[in-house]
Amino acid sequence: MAIKVNNWKSYNDVPLQAGEVLVPQLVSKEYAAGLGANMANLRTWEKSGISYLVMFIPVPKDQEKQAWSIFNAEVNELLDEKLGPNRFSRCMVPQPDGSKKPCPKKKGNNHESCANCPFRNIYEKEDRATVSLNELAEMNYAAGAESHIDDDYKVEMLLEDLINKLEQKNPKLARIVNLSFIGYDKDEIFEDTGVKKSQGYDLWNEAERLAKEFLYN
Repeated sequence: MAIKVNNWKSYNDVPLQAGEVLVPQLVSKEYAAGLGANMANLRTWEKSGISYLVMFIPVPKDQEKQAWSIFNAEVNELLDEKLGPNRFSRCMVPQPDGSKKPCPKKKGNNHESCANCPFRNIYEKEDRATVSLNELAEMNYAAGAESHIDDDYKVEMLLEDLINKLEQKNPKLARIVNLSFIGYDKDEIFEDTGVKKSQGYDLWNEAERLAKEFLYN
């Protein structure tokens, strides 16, 4: 989805003051109407097949980053609510023999990106709750490390605990671990989390450090 900032207008048509910028806010029609919003200034955006309504509010330039973080967190909560625990799962692609296999990671032009896939929201999703602990041990975070984790633990419980801890520090760290676990490569993860490569690698390294600390210390 291309975001055209130049087309944004304040929800109530009030001109920006010096030092202010517009940022999106997740809203319902009822909430926006109650604020007296000009409904023509609202936009319907879509992510992962889920549509949501946004309006644009003015904030001081030095609060822009924080406002965006709040907005992204709210959108993520909405997607978690709508799509459930398998939100980040890969699609199960039908095979000629009648079986189904997870869609492979995108490498070069081997297939369309998830955003442009014609089968998006059509194929069923892989059930990550049935993944074995052996797959967790194959994560990049586990490379070269010895685990003292009890093999009887269910992987979903372990991953959920790790994700919850990372969410408290930085939601982007949690997303990086979650997406990496299910097989997304770094470029896909950086695109999904909306960060540039330089920032993405910093977040990746921090996520790797914290995940190792959680899993093996």
